[in-house]
Amino acid sequence: MKLLKWFFGLVFGVILLAVIALVVATMVVDENAVKEKISAQFESTTGQTLSLNGPLNWSVFPWVGIKLADVQIGSAPGFGDEPLAAVQKLDVKVGIMPLLEKKVAVDTIVLKGVRLNLRKNKDGRTNWEGLAAAGEDKEKQTAPESKPGGEEPSQLDGFQIQLKGIELEDVSLHFADEQEGMSIKLDDLAVKVGELVPEKPVPLRVSFKLENTKPVMKLDFALSTDMTFSKDYQRLDLAALAVDLNAAGEGLPEQGVKLALAANVRLDNQQGALAVSDLSVSGLNVDVTGDLSVTGLNAKPKVEAKLALQNTNLKELLEIAGVSIVTADPKALTRVSGNIHVLQQGGALTAKPISIKLDDSSLDGELEVLSFDGPVVRANFKLDAIDLDRYLPPKPEEEAAVGKEQEQATAAAEKPDFAALRKLDLEAKFSVGSLKINGLKMKNILLNVKSRKGVLTMDPISAALYEGKFQGSVRLDVRQDTPRFSAKKNLSGIQIEPLLNDLTGKAQLSGVGDVKVDISGKGLDDATIKRNLNGSFSIHFRDGAYIGFNLAQAIRKATGQATSDAPQKTDFAELKGSGVIKNGVVKNDDLYLASPALRVMGKGKVDLVREQVNYLLTTKIVGSLEGQGGSDKLKGVAIPVRIKGDLNNPSPSVDLEAALKANAEHKLEEKKQELMDKAGEKLKDKLGEGALKGLFGR
Repeated sequence: MKLLKWFFGLVFGVILLAVIALVVATMVVDENAVKEKISAQFESTTGQTLSLNGPLNWSVFPWVGIKLADVQIGSAPGFGDEPLAAVQKLDVKVGIMPLLEKKVAVDTIVLKGVRLNLRKNKDGRTNWEGLAAAGEDKEKQTAPESKPGGEEPSQLDGFQIQLKGIELEDVSLHFADEQEGMSIKLDDLAVKVGELVPEKPVPLRVSFKLENTKPVMKLDFALSTDMTFSKDYQRLDLAALAVDLNAAGEGLPEQGVKLALAANVRLDNQQGALAVSDLSVSGLNVDVTGDLSVTGLNAKPKVEAKLALQNTNLKELLEIAGVSIVTADPKALTRVSGNIHVLQQGGALTAKPISIKLDDSSLDGELEVLSFDGPVVRANFKLDAIDLDRYLPPKPEEEAAVGKEQEQATAAAEKPDFAALRKLDLEAKFSVGSLKINGLKMKNILLNVKSRKGVLTMDPISAALYEGKFQGSVRLDVRQDTPRFSAKKNLSGIQIEPLLNDLTGKAQLSGVGDVKVDISGKGLDDATIKRNLNGSFSIHFRDGAYIGFNLAQAIRKATGQATSDAPQKTDFAELKGSGVIKNGVVKNDDLYLASPALRVMGKGKVDLVREQVNYLLTTKIVGSLEGQGGSDKLKGVAIPVRIKGDLNNPSPSVDLEAALKANAEHKLEEKKQELMDKAGEKLKDKLGEGALKGLFGR
């Protein structure tokens, strides 16, 4: 900035000298001699050349003015013939009579065809060093004494300045730094300012092109507005403000950035207020409209805004920013719009109401930030319906086959930072009309969330799903580096088959039932969570079936009886059980299944860490299997069925030999008792009842 100050100061000084010299001497002195005199004086002062190649035109009354054309200032020695500056046209006029009234009346300043070439060589020398030195010397020689209080007196103190206008056209500023290997080019600068008259609109037009090499950047800029000042210059109005920007280069999207801003602006310094009305910002596939006001600028600012986001393709916007998102539904994130009313004062902010439209979903609510220190947040939101599966990334089979070791390594490398959650003070309520996630369908979801001092709770959580109800709560404690969690879930009256079908794509259980789960644990990755999982559970299902295994048919096959094409499922009237979980091992000792033909008791363990199962089902036939191609000879026999192996693909086996052996021993005992009873009866008949009592001491 000092450089420009020196340059324009010297140019203005030269102009004043030229005006005075011309007024006094041009009547008797040759014009070329005047040019040579001015050029010689300039070179003597700066060491750089001044060429006045065009004609000199001047006026004396009522305006003291000068017109210059084709003016050049040479570069400092050692920088070649390229001029430091060139001006095609300069026209300046100052009124004489207003000066007597302490008014500086300046006619429209016209400056056209300006070329300013600034260079710094590899040695650090600049091609304007002569101008800089002359400017510093002049400042030292003419430095005024400071006023009390540290303010420097101005030569224009007590004068009123009236400027009719400024016209800058075709102005270029080039700067090249050979030391840094960079350059900046400002081209096609045009500035037009009308007459500065209080309470009267003044047109302002500015445009330029900017090109930079480090970083590589190109920018086109244009601004237009009509300015109005109050008489005391405390109020400024910018009517029909329009700003257009077109940029491309490093760090920007490949297709560049185009922005357009339009608004009406009022700044009242005395009232400490800023008002922006009819605001419109468009570009990057975004169009925002609204109004903005700021009051209390001189004390405690208060900001209020009403903004509307027009329909926007969020996916394309993110791609422009270099973020590519692939969703299961290609149309997801393509229609986003909203309205918001924001009020901010001091350390608090309120956004009420908030209305957002995302594709086919509508979100309404309010948000309060009571303090940004934390922050302390209160919120309440209602969502009508959403299918979150549309927004999840696709899951091809190859992605599902990623190795567990790689997943664990990734989880360890991406260890989350809970610092923000430890400071958060949050109370929020959420309600959702209908929700689909991971295939599960739910309705009437209610969720209360609280977070304080590193403990996040979601209590209660409720929803209606699959003709039943869900009630639960979740607690997450991140006060330590390894987070701890607990969860309680209660499903009642659930149709389990459609639930499992939607969740996993394959149901292994049908029926209506209740499920209760109370678990706790710690960890970040799956392996750690499994090792530290503890809790209890219970299930109770009615009128259903275990799908994928026909226990009755397995028994018939093991006994060599005829089999049928009966479905691979085991029907039951009741299925219930409970168990405990300790360090990732699930233990159950009271499984009970009842069907018209079978009674099943079960007990065993499921090791979630090793993903192994070892479970024993003891089956007793209480009805007939004949109708299913079998016989009744196994009726009453307890048949053990062992389920072992990989949890995801267990191998069931029927131990019929052990069952028959146990049954034979049972039959033998029954036969022995029957023989003893018969022998006792015969002895009683022969000896009499009294003798028998005496014989046995009874």
